Amino acid sequence: MNVKNLLIKNALICFAIFSAITLLVVFSSKVHLGFFGNVALLLSGAFFTTVGVVIGDAIRHFVMPDAFISSSATETFKTKIFWMIGPQVIGWIIGYIAANGFMKNVLGYAL
Repeated sequence: MNVKNLLIKNALICFAIFSAITLLVVFSSKVHLGFFGNVALLLSGAFFTTVGVVIGDAIRHFVMPDAFISSSATETFKTKIFWMIGPQVIGWIIGYIAANGFMKNVLGYAL
């Protein structure tokens, strides 16, 4: 898979996840952002999390070991699952934190 298709796939996944988060915020009784606040949440969240996932994937390709040495099948399974999605999830969480900081500090919306 080339880089462009991977970027589009990651962006669509992050957009879908942040669409669900935005729907939760829209129907929440505690958070009132207004129309433009909800649109800003969706777009900034999708952008920052996509950047985080792409950086996490680049780090994964750089530091992933070539071989795993383990003592059991369960340990091998955990290791393979971590290296399959772990750095991307960590990047997504960092992107989520960055999106919340952007919404609060730059746009002035408190979540």
